[in-house]
Amino acid sequence: MRTRALVTGFVSAVALAANAAASTDTLSDAELVARVNAVFSVKETTADRILGVHRGLPVIVDVRCGDVCPNYTVRIIHYGLDAGAVCTRMGGDNASIAVPAGIAVTMQPFCIPHVLFQRKLYVDHPYQAK
Repeated sequence: MRTRALVTGFVSAVALAANAAASTDTLSDAELVARVNAVFSVKETTADRILGVHRGLPVIVDVRCGDVCPNYTVRIIHYGLDAGAVCTRMGGDNASIAVPAGIAVTMQPFCIPHVLFQRKLYVDHPYQAK
């Protein structure tokens, strides 16, 4: 049993190190699109995390859920930057996205990498039938 705990701890540490390394990767447009497609291909959501750095800005996978989780979960890929004029100056696009809030949804602004905005690859509902 002790060996299993050690192996589990080691595997967790390796996974955390890999995620930390990925969070500092500088991504081209093509690499960012590939990573987003990989994230969206997995039905299960994971915790919020940094996907990498694109054009000098961190790209975040934001997982939001309302009152009936995971049924109404939404994943949003966005820059770690507030929406608005600064977003536009930095090469992003502003998007208003419906985010679960209790039993309702609220529209929230996000700064989306332009390459993802163009391809509509920035929001996903992993637990809803497509």
